[in-house]
This record gives sequence, structure tokens and C-alpha cells, in this order.
Amino acid sequence: MAEEIKSKVDVVIVGGGSAGCVLASRLSEDPSLRVLLLEAGMDAADPEKYPDLANPYPGVAYSNPIYTWPGMKASYGHSGSNAPETKSARYEQARVLGGGSAINGIGANRGAPSDYNEWADMGLVGWGWEDCLPYFRKLERDLDCDGPLHGKEGPIPIQRRGSEISSPFVDAMVAANKALGVPFHPDQNGEWEDGMFEMAVNMDERKRRVSVAWGYLRPEVRQRPNLEIRTMTTVADLLFEEGRVRGVIAERGGVRDAIEAGRVILSAGALATPAMLMRAGIGPGAHLADCGIAVRQNLPGVGQNLMEHPSAGLVPFLKPSARRRGRPDYHIPIGYRFSSGLEGCPQGDMHMNFVTRAAWHPIGRQLGSIFFWVNKSYSRGQLMLDPRAPRGQPRIDFRMLSDRRDLDRLMGGFVRAVAIASDPRLGDVTHGIYAGGMSEIGKLFSKPSGVGKAVTSLGAIGLDAIGSLREKVLPYMLAHFDDPQRLVSDRDALETYIKSTVGGVWHPSGTCRMGVPGDHMAVTGEDGAVRGVPGLHVCDASLMPTIPCANTNLPTIMIAENIADRLRRA
Repeated sequence: MAEEIKSKVDVVIVGGGSAGCVLASRLSEDPSLRVLLLEAGMDAADPEKYPDLANPYPGVAYSNPIYTWPGMKASYGHSGSNAPETKSARYEQARVLGGGSAINGIGANRGAPSDYNEWADMGLVGWGWEDCLPYFRKLERDLDCDGPLHGKEGPIPIQRRGSEISSPFVDAMVAANKALGVPFHPDQNGEWEDGMFEMAVNMDERKRRVSVAWGYLRPEVRQRPNLEIRTMTTVADLLFEEGRVRGVIAERGGVRDAIEAGRVILSAGALATPAMLMRAGIGPGAHLADCGIAVRQNLPGVGQNLMEHPSAGLVPFLKPSARRRGRPDYHIPIGYRFSSGLEGCPQGDMHMNFVTRAAWHPIGRQLGSIFFWVNKSYSRGQLMLDPRAPRGQPRIDFRMLSDRRDLDRLMGGFVRAVAIASDPRLGDVTHGIYAGGMSEIGKLFSKPSGVGKAVTSLGAIGLDAIGSLREKVLPYMLAHFDDPQRLVSDRDALETYIKSTVGGVWHPSGTCRMGVPGDHMAVTGEDGAVRGVPGLHVCDASLMPTIPCANTNLPTIMIAENIADRLRRA
């Protein structure tokens, strides 16, 4: 360890996202532990100072580049090869204290009990549903529901506002689904069963988003003398001494700081954590050699097992009477869990949202969304460094739909969405329902601005006033514009369409997965300790061996609560 040490602590946590903030809060409860949390982004946790982040409508926050990593791209499709010429697209990942919880869609759900029992069946002790449920209860303060499945005293408030924030369009979708025999349940986080429900969201009594940075790092927590939080700080490298990780080299404003620590925990997320490991010489040996990196520990599983939830959608143009009025509020009142019925796939393996608006601006208010995804995916991708620039952006190849089961189920989700949308009730609230997503032209107006609001205001007036203009303009605003009825009548055309348009849900996971001794692709043990590298742990969504049927924020918080307990007992 040649660097001159400038700081000494007991624990350094690299990454202040959904896991890192939890770890900082829980570990610093022990006054004998000196804890340092490092975050590359800004500290924007206070809802009074950052109302755009406190707003439960996420379309403003995640479209603002100051809160995301610049230049991050990924290959989505099923035939990606991770080659330089592979076509890639922007993939937003948070760079702000609180991580994804500061800019995401605030979905607060857990997944199926079978998701976690699957982990236990792999031999991972302490990760079955009955082990994880106490941590789900510990993290939450449910404002609506009681009983053995719910917590009432945790840092993250959870509520359901579906009936309050719905719209005539969403009401019509619910009625159409009920006509098909789909039940409505009172609690998304209740018993795991198919049906519709009001979306459970992490929102407080004042109807504000509560990120982990605000929920877990309240002012009284930040005042602990044994906790330090440094934002706008990146980690350039890990420090080693005789094979053991002894600290990190942090950088802020061009100034380097060598920090010694008894334990280093990487909580930078499922994309940054494996890249950080590989740059430090921990990962697939042959790939590291190709990148000119000396191999410290050959762990072939680093960067592998990359998972996401493959998605697609329909876009209705809403009649004026069917739109939600007022300022942008949370936009997903109702969710719908259903089962594909595909052999070998679990119950509730699919999810669909009925969405009141597509974007923050006036045209976005004219467009709704029927958004659906494979909630238990089997396709696996990988993250690798670029051998030409190992410290640059990694190559992210999700390989979505590479497992035929995912392709067949996403196609089935499309057919189901069209069936619901074919109900006559939808004709009363829409001028048409189209296959497609936001085009590059449409994305130009995603970043909130006065110019964008002015242009889309004028455009919205024209789209409402002139039906023929709608038919000419929408194909340019919507990428892969097509007729849903044509696609469902031609299975080959639908397959081609789904393959070419598949997207994700910003749920990357699995790239440093937990495993048992003898599992050569596991990166850590069940406690998050990196194999063969003393002093180094991982704690974030990259630990997930399989992806749960859930938005991954709450499962990631649960993982951090579990790991924090293990570390404090160690």
C-alpha cells in the first residue's frame, strides 16, 4: 500500500444509493464504528430544497441529466454480442445521493415469496422468504395496511393512492379488465395472487417521494459523530496490502485522498460495482488480461448474470375528457399482475401498468401508456470493460429475450394488452391506441425546459384540433409506430416487432451474485464477502442470484438491511 494515508475509518461504503444509504445508517448505529459513505453525485435529499426530486411524478427528475451518469449506454436486444459495433441506446442510472430511489418510479413492492425461497433452495442461508420478510417489514412504514405482512415503524413510508390519482382512461382499463374476469385486490404487498391493485409507492403523508437518502439519512442520523458523508466524490481504485483490501483512493475536484479502512463495501449498483471490481483486478482473468489489467483474483462471474425485466408497451392518444388534470402527479395508479401460464414459469410472472401520462409536458399529458414486462426473466447478459479504454464506460449487453421463454411471454403480454384495449370502453376515452415508444424526436423534449414546454404546448393544441395532423405526426413522435391489431394477427410480425423494440425497466441486477462454496460463477458468499479478497464486500442489486418479480428498489433495501445485520454480528 504505497499511497500516503490521509484518513482512517472502520468502514468505507462506496456508493450512496438504495443499499449504501441503508448501510451507512445501520452500521453507524454502533458508535464504535467509524463509517464513511462516498457518493459520486450531489446531496439532493432534502425535499424542501429539491422539490423536483420530492415530486412523486418521476418524469422530471430522471430526465434531468444532473441526476444521472453521463454517456451510459446499453445494448438491449436478444442478439447482442457485446462487440464495439453492437447498437446501443441511452440507459439512465442515478448519480445522486439516494441512487435510483431518488429518481425512480417509486414502486414499492417486494416480489413473490417464491423468489426468495429460490435463493434459499440454492443453499443461501438466511435468504428465504421467512428470513427476508422481517427486513421488508423493518424498512417500511405502511400508511394503509396492517397485519403480519406489514411494518409500521420503518424509514420508508408506503401508501396507495390509485383511486385518488386515476383518470378516465385508467378507469376504463380497469373496467375492461374486470369484464375479462380479472379481480381487484386491496394490497399489492399482500398475499401473492394474480389481479389488479393500487400501486404501492414510497410516498409520505405530504405526498412526497421519500428516497433512502431522506428516509435513512435523516438530520439526526447525519449528526452522528461516527458517520461522515462525502458527495461529489468518486473512487479511483482500491488499496491492497498483502492481498487484502485496506481502503480506497477517493477523488473530489481533482484532489486524491487515500483512505484506510478495516472493511470496504462496494454499493455502487449492478453496473458500476462489477466494473469497479474488474478495474481493481478482480474478475474474469482472460478478460482482465485483454484489458491490460493485472489479475489479483480470477472470479469469472464478475459482470456475468446481468438481468433486467424485458418490457414493451402500447400508447393511447387520450381524448381531452380522459386526461388527468392538474400538475404532474404520480402517474401509475393501477398495476396488474398476471401469469403467463408458460410451463415452468411461476405464478404472477408478468406485470402491466395503466399509466395516466407519458411525459411531463403537454403532449405527454395527451398520451397514456399500457406498459408491461416479463416480471420473472430468464435471459442473462453481461457487463465487460472496453479493452481500448478500461476506465471508460463499460460495455453493457443485456441480451434481453435471449431465453425463448422471455420472448414468448412478452409477446403474450402484448396480445393481452391489445385484448384489454379492444374493449369498447376504450373507444370512449381514446382517439386511437398505437404500438410504439418514445422516438428520438420525442426524447428531445424529455429534459424539462421552458422551450420544451412552449413547443409542446403549441404541438398539443394542433394534435387536439386536427385529427389528420395526429395521424401524420404520431408516427414521428413514436418509435416503431405500428398498428397493434395488425401485429396480433401476424405472429411472425409480432415476434419481429418485439425483438426490435424490447426495452427494460431500469432494474439491472445480478452481476456479482451470491453463491455457495463450489459455485464457480458466484462472486460473493451469502454475506456479500468477495471470494478470495479479504476486507471487501458487495452489497447492492448485483448480489441477486435471480431477479425477483418486483421493482428492485425495495428488494435492494431489504438486502442492505440483511447484510448490515450480518456485518454487525460478525
